[in-house]
Amino acid sequence: MVTSEKIKESISVELVNGILIGTFKCEYVDLELAKAAVENRIKYFGKHDYPMIVILGGVKHITKEAREFLASKEGCQKVKRCAIVISSEVTKIIANFFIRINKPQVPTTIFTSEEKARQWLLSFKD
Repeated sequence: MVTSEKIKESISVELVNGILIGTFKCEYVDLELAKAAVENRIKYFGKHDYPMIVILGGVKHITKEAREFLASKEGCQKVKRCAIVISSEVTKIIANFFIRINKPQVPTTIFTSEEKARQWLLSFKD
C-alpha cells in the first residue's frame, strides 16, 4: 500500500485556472503508485472532468503495468485530455512509448513547454 507520505513525496496535483497539473517528483512509477496518483486526483478533484497537464519531472522508468493503467479508462477517468510535459530525452522516450503503445483513452500530446501545453488544452471547445 502506498502511504500518504509516499504520495506527497512522489506526486502532486493542483487545479490552476481550470487545468489540473500533476507532477511526478519521483524517478520510478509502478502500478501501485499509478493507482494511488489517480485515486488521489479523483479524491480531491473528481467532481468535474478537467483537462490535465502531466509533468514527468525526473521520471526515469514507468512499469508496463503502470503505463497500461494510466492509459486505461479507469486511469483516465475525470480527465478530458492530457498534455505531457517532458524535460529530457528519457521522459521523451517514456511519453512517446506511452502514447504510441499504450494509447491513452483521452487525447494526449507531448510538449516541452508547460505554456504550450496549456494553450493546446485551452484550444478545445467544450
